[in-house]
Amino acid sequence: MNAALLVLVLAFAQDDTEAQLKEFADTMKSAKSDGERIKAIDTLAATRSLKAAQKLAGVVGSPYPEAVRIAAADAVGKIGDTRAGAPLLAYVNTLGNLLQSEVPSKKDEQKVAEAAVRAIGTLRDRSATVRLTSMLISANIPLMGEAVRALGKIRDPQCMDGLLKLHYAANAPEGVGATNVRKPLAPDTLAALRRITGQRLSTPDEWNKWYRSVGGRIVVPPEESLGGLPPEVKQFAVYGGKGEVATLRKFDLVLLNPENYTREELSNLFRPIAMSGDPKAAMDRGFAGFVCEPDQAADLRKRFPRALIVARGVAKAAAGSANALLIEDLDLKKPDEKVLDELKDAYSKNDTPTLAVFVSDKKEDLQSASALDKQHAFLFSYVSADKEHSTINSPAAP
Repeated sequence: MNAALLVLVLAFAQDDTEAQLKEFADTMKSAKSDGERIKAIDTLAATRSLKAAQKLAGVVGSPYPEAVRIAAADAVGKIGDTRAGAPLLAYVNTLGNLLQSEVPSKKDEQKVAEAAVRAIGTLRDRSATVRLTSMLISANIPLMGEAVRALGKIRDPQCMDGLLKLHYAANAPEGVGATNVRKPLAPDTLAALRRITGQRLSTPDEWNKWYRSVGGRIVVPPEESLGGLPPEVKQFAVYGGKGEVATLRKFDLVLLNPENYTREELSNLFRPIAMSGDPKAAMDRGFAGFVCEPDQAADLRKRFPRALIVARGVAKAAAGSANALLIEDLDLKKPDEKVLDELKDAYSKNDTPTLAVFVSDKKEDLQSASALDKQHAFLFSYVSADKEHSTINSPAAP
């Protein structure tokens, strides 16, 4: 697709977004139930546009019921545009004493606040680091937990002092008759520290000793090199054709034929992965990663530390270097239990999920794939209508 045609396609997408924004506003006014409003939120979020994210961020701080506001915050995170973080942070800054402790009279606001902080983390909004770090000194344990998890996603070293202090407090021994209310946060503080630094330390003493040894100066490793896929990846697609940028934007990760897409088109997609070809050529063109053979994963990780690497097949050696495994021969009706156990093992040891691709034109197989995903936390499934992947199945409803 040439540049002029791409501009035309994006212009049509812009017009569609404007129409959906108007429809959203009308629905929010006329809806008779929270369910109708939440459905409207999900529909608008599917456009994955900045304007949609900004509109939904405004709903978070609005007088709508709790469930609607939480759905809006989660939708902003799903859209994934960091520029929508500012209105969410502005809302968090209005919370006052709720930032310091749970307030019985503000139970609804509590859950919305947690959703807003969760979305800020999903957006990787580094401008929120100072505010989130200040929230680590609090008696509002649920909100503090969301702040810790958000900081683990943002991975800004500015939060290290605050995280280390909280990690120490969360692991402090409990005295007779005394309960350490921060103890439930210990797994989250540990995960955040490891995610930010790439270190595999555990105890507060180990962390403090290491932190002093580097003089508090941290080189944050590429997130892709830490293993696994970004946590916001929930759905993926495989497409062998050309174009369909607007439809592909509805997915969190897409596997594509690298010969069919320009740099401009790739810049408008979420995590495009080259299904074939030279990895360097794919990265130079603007792909977020590539598919490789399992025995190539370790070397390619060294060469491309910032790439999302997807290794074909079940291979224990690849799991430590790849972000995901690609399986194309799993039986949808009766998957091999031994293979599933191996894939589960790769996930438990290295956080490496599996992208399972099935070929079927039967609608019931879409439901079967969804059911299989629900049974296995490590599995993401996509059903393609043909082996050439010439069409795109719409993503499952959120």
